[in-house]
Amino acid sequence: MSRIFGGFAVSSYAIRPCGWRQYSCVVLLLVFFNMNSSLAGGDPVVDKNRAISAEEAAEIMASPKSAAAGENLYNQVCVYCHGAKGVGGKARKMQCRQYDSQYLYKTISNGKKRGSMVMPSWKRSFSEQVRWELVSYIDTLKSLETCL
Repeated sequence: MSRIFGGFAVSSYAIRPCGWRQYSCVVLLLVFFNMNSSLAGGDPVVDKNRAISAEEAAEIMASPKSAAAGENLYNQVCVYCHGAKGVGGKARKMQCRQYDSQYLYKTISNGKKRGSMVMPSWKRSFSEQVRWELVSYIDTLKSLETCL
């Protein structure tokens, strides 16, 4: 059985709204438990905008998982110009070439212009972590068994 009160249908199953005191208690409890979970070994809050140190960049470059993540991103945003597996196309080929990882990172971050060819800057699109993963994948292209 339902009744209409002030434009709201209220039945015997409906939960009545609580007052501001109950609401503030619930909010305080949620904040308290959230803080305690992080203090008690819960997941720490990570600032994704902080700069990555040279040691962290080296770890990313050495990780096979990072190279796999970089390959996935490469196939989404780079393959159009650089070709599948870096065979080239509108832009230079990347297979079997020695690149300095810092050079690749700066080029991916800041972009490059060569004549009428323009590589966009990915600094605002991808975090440092993601750009280093992309560098990690490109680094694997230098040692392919067969180069095209």
